[in-house]
Amino acid sequence: MNLESMPRTRLGYWPTPLDEAPRLAEAIGLKRLLIKRDDLTGLALGGNKVRKLEFLMADALSQGADIVLTDGGPQSNHARLTAAAAKKLGLDCTLVLGGPRFERFEGNLLLDVLFDAEIKFMPDVNVKPMEAEMAREAKRLAKAGRKPYVIPIGGSSPVGALGYVEAVRELAEQLGDDDSPLITFAVGSAGTMAGVIAGIRLFLPKAEALGISVGRRKKPLQKIAAQVGAVALGLLGEDGEFDAGAVDINHDYVGGFYGIPSEAGMDAILLSARTEALVLDPVYTGKAMSGLVDLARTGKIDADRTTVFIHTGGAPALFAFDEEFRKYARYSEVPY
Repeated sequence: MNLESMPRTRLGYWPTPLDEAPRLAEAIGLKRLLIKRDDLTGLALGGNKVRKLEFLMADALSQGADIVLTDGGPQSNHARLTAAAAKKLGLDCTLVLGGPRFERFEGNLLLDVLFDAEIKFMPDVNVKPMEAEMAREAKRLAKAGRKPYVIPIGGSSPVGALGYVEAVRELAEQLGDDDSPLITFAVGSAGTMAGVIAGIRLFLPKAEALGISVGRRKKPLQKIAAQVGAVALGLLGEDGEFDAGAVDINHDYVGGFYGIPSEAGMDAILLSARTEALVLDPVYTGKAMSGLVDLARTGKIDADRTTVFIHTGGAPALFAFDEEFRKYARYSEVPY
């Protein structure tokens, strides 16, 4: 079996651009920096989860599902895009969200409302209680005659990981002879990491992947990525396992907590915007870019090697953090 034969529902625009970022590269001391623009995947303001959802929603439809369930934080891009994909395909959607309390429906939450998702909020909990509640809700729906399809947090399943196996194949074609890059990106639930390491093994064997965690310690993420990546290869008829300890995930740039902006992340957002007009967010890509900036400036990555930053999206979340950006405004009132 190969990627072309896997069930897939087209939801995005492919390939996404691979843009040079020379001003940002110079600012952080890299010879060449490329931005893989997976914020431009198309569906509902875009993001990396569209790649995963093309395979996941096809699986849901093949099972006759009439409602999908998933979980995440209040500003989850995955939750927003799952709700959008469900509406586009005529399905209902329930979101089990957990994390910091919120007062307003803004950013991704506003879009969840627009896409008519039912939101079940669990204040200040981590992944396990959300997953448990989602399983209970799926059972209740099934007893009521519905046909639920459960998508784990972040779409981090072997089926979902196929989206980033495909992304690496796409990237390999765009890179041409420059076939040994360092590929870096945000890691939330490790599904993207799983797909990238599987894709590298198949299509870009001289490349390396470096994930920057935005909320969790690296050991459980390494285990998830290794397990999910291996099963994803199996779905494609490929043999292979991954050493979890060798999956390169850095958790030094998480800051205080998932969903809480870090000072370094805010600085990286401003730097990216003011060198390349690149819009990042405080929850995911800002923290990931802060890691890349620090690792480059401290010489912990090879400055002469081409670096690819996968922009996994997240712009809607930016608009939930206006208070954090007020101090950076060059603002004055002009009397008349």
